Amino acid sequence: MDNRLFEQIKQRLPIAEVLSTYITLEPSGTQFKARCPFHNEKTASFSVSPERGLFYCFGCGAKGDIFNFVEQFEGLDRKGALKILADRAGVPLTASNGAKAEPTDSVYEALEQATKKYHEILLRTPEALDYLKKRGVTEDTIKQFRLGYAPTEWRTIATSVDQNSLQYYDRAGLIKKTEKGYYDRFRGRIMFPMSDSSGRVVAFSGRMFPDTPEGPKYLNSPETEVFQKSRILFGFDKAKLAIKKHNFVILVEGQMDLVLSHQAGFRNTVATSGTAVSETVIGDAGAQLSVIARLTPNLFLAFDGDSAGQKAMERAALVALSLGMNPKVVALPEGVDPADFLKEQNPSLDSGPSSSTTAWKELLKNAEHFIPHTLHVLQRGVQSAHQLKQAFRTKLFPFLLRIQSAVERQVYINTIAAESSLGIKEVTDDFNGYAATVAASAYAGSQNNSDEKTIESNSKTGLTHAERFVGFVELFPEEPILAHRKNIEAFIFEGVSIPLPILEEVEKERVLALIEREYGSTTPEDRIEISRELSETVISQFLEQLQFEYAMKMNEAKQQKDEDKELHYLALLQKLHQRRHVQP
Repeated sequence: MDNRLFEQIKQRLPIAEVLSTYITLEPSGTQFKARCPFHNEKTASFSVSPERGLFYCFGCGAKGDIFNFVEQFEGLDRKGALKILADRAGVPLTASNGAKAEPTDSVYEALEQATKKYHEILLRTPEALDYLKKRGVTEDTIKQFRLGYAPTEWRTIATSVDQNSLQYYDRAGLIKKTEKGYYDRFRGRIMFPMSDSSGRVVAFSGRMFPDTPEGPKYLNSPETEVFQKSRILFGFDKAKLAIKKHNFVILVEGQMDLVLSHQAGFRNTVATSGTAVSETVIGDAGAQLSVIARLTPNLFLAFDGDSAGQKAMERAALVALSLGMNPKVVALPEGVDPADFLKEQNPSLDSGPSSSTTAWKELLKNAEHFIPHTLHVLQRGVQSAHQLKQAFRTKLFPFLLRIQSAVERQVYINTIAAESSLGIKEVTDDFNGYAATVAASAYAGSQNNSDEKTIESNSKTGLTHAERFVGFVELFPEEPILAHRKNIEAFIFEGVSIPLPILEEVEKERVLALIEREYGSTTPEDRIEISRELSETVISQFLEQLQFEYAMKMNEAKQQKDEDKELHYLALLQKLHQRRHVQP
C-alpha cells in the first residue's frame, strides 16, 4: 500500500487523540504516559510522543504508530487497522489513493457479497421474517445486523457467482467442493454475519430454519484465513465504544441474546456465539476476552441456566480471572435466556424503558461476583461440611487460584470461611494445599513433556525481561546469580540506572511458579549461565529504551530549534551506540 495514504491519515489523526479513545493518557512534559495495555503493570511505562507520532512501552517493548497500536489492541491485520482509521479520518479507501488489493481482499469481498445475498433473500422470505419478528426482532434491527436467510436449496450461492470467484467463496467457508461441483455449506438457516472489530464480515453463524431432525441447530463457519474462532466475539465491532463508555461488558451465549440486547439499548453486549472462549489468556492479544480486558475489567456473565450454559460461564470466568477481570454472574430465572427475558421490551430507549428493560437493569445491578455466587450454589447442593470442603477443592479453588491479587483472594477466603462456618485458617490451609498440588502437578507435567515447552518466551508468560530476571534470582539465590543482580544494580549510564521491579506477593507467587516450571530441572551450572544471559538481556533492553527516549528528546529539541540540547542528545546517542556494542 502507498505510504502516502498512511501519512494522509496520520496527519488527520494525532496519535494522542487516537490512543486516548482506548487508554487513559496523562501529560508528561511534551509527551504523554499511560499504563501499557499490552502487559500487566502498576506504573506507567507506556510513552507517547505527539511530535513523532509514535508510542513505546519501556516495560514490554511494544512500539509503533497509530496503525501498529490499533492492530495490536484490536487484534487486526494491517488492512483492518487501516479501515478503522481511514473511516475515522474520513479518507475513502480506493485503488486511486494507494489502497492496493491484498491477497485476502477477495475472500473478504466474497463474504460481503454473501451477506448482501442472504439479506436480500431474507427480505423476500415471509416465513423467516415472521420467525424473527415472533422472537421480538424489529425490521430496523434486522437491517442493522444485516441478518439473512440461506434457503434450503443446495446451490444458491454456488450458482449465483462468477465461476472465477468460486475459489474465494470456498476459501471463505461458504461453499464446499465435491466431484460433482460446488454446493452451499449453509442451507435452510437464519444467517448472522460475524465481523472483526473493524466491521469486516469474516464468518457466519446459521440458525436452523425451519427446524428439522437433521443437522445441528446452529452451524458456524469453519476456521479460514480470515476467521479464527478464538479471536471473534459476535457483536464486538458494534459494542466496543459502548463498553469503553460504560466501563463494563455483558457476555451472552447466543446470537438472539446479543441482537435483542442491543435492540433494547444494552449496546455494551457481546456474544460467544457458539465459539468457545479462548483459554490462551497470557500474552495472546487475539484471545477473545483479552481485548475486552483492555477496555474494561468489569464482566457480566449472562449465560443460560442449563448445564452447557453453566460450563460455558465457568470457562469464561476462569479466563476472566486469569486476565485480572472482575466477573459477575447475572442470575436469570431457570429456563430463561437473555433473549426470552428481553423479548417484550421496546426496541428504542427513546420510547421509554419497558418493564423487562427495568428488570434486566435490576438483574445487572444485583449480579454477584463469580466466587461468592459459586459458593452459594455449592452450599445448596451439599449435605455436610465434608462434602462442602470437597466441593471447594473441585469447584471453587481452581477459580480462586486464578485471582491475581493476593489481597482480593484473601478477602474471598474470609468470605468462604464466614459463610460456610469454617475457620479462616482451615480454608486458607486447604487452599494452600490445593495450590501446592496444582504447582507440583504442573511441574511434573513439564518434566514428562520436555519437548513441549509450556513457557517459551516473555510473550507467552506475560513477564517482562526484568520480572523474569528478578523472579529467577528470587528462586535461585546462589552467590554467582546474586552477583549478576548486583551487576545490574550497579549499572549506570550517564547517571541513569536500571530500575528493577519490586514484586508484590501475588506477583511473586505467579512469577516464581512460572520460573519454577521453566527452569526447575536445570543444573546449578546451567542456572549461572541462564542468569548471566537474563542479566545481559535486561541491560540490553535498558539501553534500547534509553536510545528511544534520547532520540525522541533530540527530535523535540530539533523541533524547538534548541541546537545545544539537540547536540547534547546526539552526543548521548553516539555514546549509547558505542556502549551497546560493548559486552555489558
